Amino acid sequence: MGSRMMAGQRLAFRIARREALRYKGRSVLSIALLGLPLLGVAIGASAYDTASLSPEETAVQYLGENDAFIEPAFPGEPITQYTWDSEYPWWELEEYDEDKEPRGITHAELLAELPVGSWAVPYSTWNDTGQQVQVETPDGLGDLAVLGYDLSDPTYEAAGFEYLEGSSPVRDEVVLSEDAASHLEVGVGDTITLVKGAATEEHEVSGIVEIPWDINGRFAIAPFFPDGSSGWLVDTPEELTHEDALALNEAGLSVWATLLVDTPPTSPDGGTYEDPMDAAMLTIFGLIVVTVIMEVVLLAGPAFAISARRRTREFALMSATGATPAQIRHTVLAGGILFGLIAALTAVLVGIGVVALGRPLLEQLVGHRTPGLRVLPWLQAGLVAVAIATGLLSALAAAVSASRINVVAALMGRTPGRKGSKRWLVVGLAMVGGGVAAGFAGITIWNLPLMAGAIVLLQLGLVACTPALLALTAKLGRWLPLSPRMALREAGRNRGSAAPAIAAVLGVVAGGMALSLTVAADNVRAESRYEHLLPQGTAALTLHSQVNWDPETDEPEEEVRWDAAELEAETRLGQHLDDLELVRVPISDVGDVCGREADFEPDADLYCSMQLTRPDANMCSYWDAELTTDEAVEAAVAEARDDPRCDETAQSYGYGFYEVPTSTDPKIVATYTELEGDELDAAVAVLEGGGVLVSDPWAITDEGTVVFRQEVSEYVESGPEPEPTVYEVEVPAMAVDKHLLGFARVFLSPEAAEQLAMVESKWSHLYLVETSTEIDGPVDEAVSAALNTDMADGTVWSQFRVTDYNDLTTFYIMLAVAALCALITLGSTAVSTGLIIAEQRRDMTTLGAVGAAPGLRKRFAMWQTIMIAVFGAVLGTIAGVIGYALIREALNRPMMNQYPFETLYGWELPWANFGIILVAVPVIAAIGALVFTRAKLPSERRLT
Repeated sequence: MGSRMMAGQRLAFRIARREALRYKGRSVLSIALLGLPLLGVAIGASAYDTASLSPEETAVQYLGENDAFIEPAFPGEPITQYTWDSEYPWWELEEYDEDKEPRGITHAELLAELPVGSWAVPYSTWNDTGQQVQVETPDGLGDLAVLGYDLSDPTYEAAGFEYLEGSSPVRDEVVLSEDAASHLEVGVGDTITLVKGAATEEHEVSGIVEIPWDINGRFAIAPFFPDGSSGWLVDTPEELTHEDALALNEAGLSVWATLLVDTPPTSPDGGTYEDPMDAAMLTIFGLIVVTVIMEVVLLAGPAFAISARRRTREFALMSATGATPAQIRHTVLAGGILFGLIAALTAVLVGIGVVALGRPLLEQLVGHRTPGLRVLPWLQAGLVAVAIATGLLSALAAAVSASRINVVAALMGRTPGRKGSKRWLVVGLAMVGGGVAAGFAGITIWNLPLMAGAIVLLQLGLVACTPALLALTAKLGRWLPLSPRMALREAGRNRGSAAPAIAAVLGVVAGGMALSLTVAADNVRAESRYEHLLPQGTAALTLHSQVNWDPETDEPEEEVRWDAAELEAETRLGQHLDDLELVRVPISDVGDVCGREADFEPDADLYCSMQLTRPDANMCSYWDAELTTDEAVEAAVAEARDDPRCDETAQSYGYGFYEVPTSTDPKIVATYTELEGDELDAAVAVLEGGGVLVSDPWAITDEGTVVFRQEVSEYVESGPEPEPTVYEVEVPAMAVDKHLLGFARVFLSPEAAEQLAMVESKWSHLYLVETSTEIDGPVDEAVSAALNTDMADGTVWSQFRVTDYNDLTTFYIMLAVAALCALITLGSTAVSTGLIIAEQRRDMTTLGAVGAAPGLRKRFAMWQTIMIAVFGAVLGTIAGVIGYALIREALNRPMMNQYPFETLYGWELPWANFGIILVAVPVIAAIGALVFTRAKLPSERRLT
């Protein structure tokens, strides 16, 4: 029995191999449909493994041969460090005192805490330390990040700093990163010019340096640059032990060392630290894998289905000569396994080769050097197994269909009509219902198999409903012209061919739509973190003071020439913008003591903080809850979500008052509040009456006022600080839209600013720029180049910007996803339509024989293509939206129990993607079918 079974399997694979070689084009098509998604996974897996660094590899890349990076956490106070495997360790003070501020630590004090013979140099684990200089560029002036390192110290070379050209700088020389040298168009031996006000300095470039963990950085290094380092790179005479690190923790220093990256992380309660995002991300990855598998199955399935229909006569002959239905099934399934194996091996080998060739580009993309080519072997092996399984699944429906053929009808060349649409409609609807139920259950109990099953059931349910939908749509043909009527009725008659083709489009669109919705929602979350001050597209000029202030006299060390800077800026703007008008926006800051000096001793060291308060009746219920346990926090957040007063977000909560607009000018008020008509008049009236505008409606009392709380605290040299003195100032108020007025959420009248003892900003002046010139990309760049520079003898630095809250990177990602999805959709539509048209060749020949015009075949192919593309795109969009609903819940779950609220993933619809998939793809596919379909066919005898 066993030998006969093995012989039967060998025969099935031998037939599958010969069939593949006989119809090479069809075989390549099936392998391509299986392999393209797998190729993407293979490239992604190898690229991810190549670019990813383990904690130890990361430490080696940052520290090189040195022992540790030590950063002052809270010098002088013991800390407990919980994580040891990254440059950003988690630590906490052992005894927290909110009134105590960290002091600085000197290089000598650091060495005193290290073993004798240790060596330390300034270092940061990021190169954008905030220290910048202005430098002349080929196009004008620009900013360049600088690092104040002395590269003659061998510690930096031991850290992996490598000279691509030249050597370390001496005297007044500098070294540049490769990107900085390219941007400035200089090389070793050339000079760069630094601009300091009206003065300039020239420095020779002694070398081009590369830092392995920041190969795309644009920076210059020289010992005379400001030291913006955050810690020290340390080399000790002996290996740094865990006991040494704990001793440094006692001194208030955090430690990142290569030998300590394996130290287990802990949590404050003494347990093992677990990242709450890990479970959510595991779920998301699982759902993505299921989505990819479904896409492969639905994409490759039509090729097997249509191929099996083309081989109907062959299967009939096999059955007539004694082959059993099981043997016919095995023959088709063997083709699926064979094609899946070939597709997987090809995808893996090509994917690894692509990553190997593109590794330099990959390093530029991730911004750091990679240890070498790696392939993530367990995932690649899993990919082969998945490909075989998906090939088997793709061929399963075709195998079952082939084993049930009517031998007599097939040998006579007839395809009997199939019924059962209603049955499959019921089955499909039941699967869709089951998928929805499984999705809700999976989200409720947080079960990955249930959520994955929901995706499978939903997509297969929609596929099962497709034949019934085709039959229903075919009835609409009676009201249509000849070509679309023929296409619809042919699709309804040959649902076995049309349904798999639609399923292929469905699978591709579903995955693309789910990803597009995720990216669009993430873009909205990113935009919510921006401070919204001015409307989109508003041009503004800011003048920043560059003069230092004497802390003893609270006076500038030299006069800030604001008027001269304004005139100079206006002149430069006028060279690029027509009908220019600058509107000065007065801005106010909180005074040092909020005007309360008279209540304290003359020599008291005071500072003031201020916040906008809410009446007790309008406070969120969360703040009154007992938050002693995780369950209590979860219950309090759940209650807050149902409380309309609880609308505070992490972005808008807890920020102080800085540069608050202060005016009664209707033009300025309209710009900041976006009000018009009677509402604008009412807002201006409130301001003219000494009131304020707020974007927090819950801050307004029943009397139509708001209360500002001022806390004046006093520093004392020794002993506990006294409790702050609290003052309350109440002024009239009016509410505007809650997303306006920035983090401060306030627009002041001059009278209200005076009541609050707020002072005119001494650091900056702000102007709205009005012009008839459209400020597009080139104009913006030209104006920025002319203005983003020093003015008024270096006392003022000017900046021009056009408010833009859009993230173009995200937009381009969505377009790229839509384009890739559209490309695959077009391919699957074209291939499926081509196979269907080939299957209907005899019908087209018959039409020609009875006098149908040659162009009818072209129009028929066009409408067949439109029907497949539209059906697949609509059903795929539905499946993608439902799939995104599951992914959305997985992404939101870790953020659900936080207050103030994080912005959750919502339902931001990517209309551009919808337009491309639902409109552009069918139109392009139709044009392609119209152009590439042959109008005339040679006559042939119809088999009867």
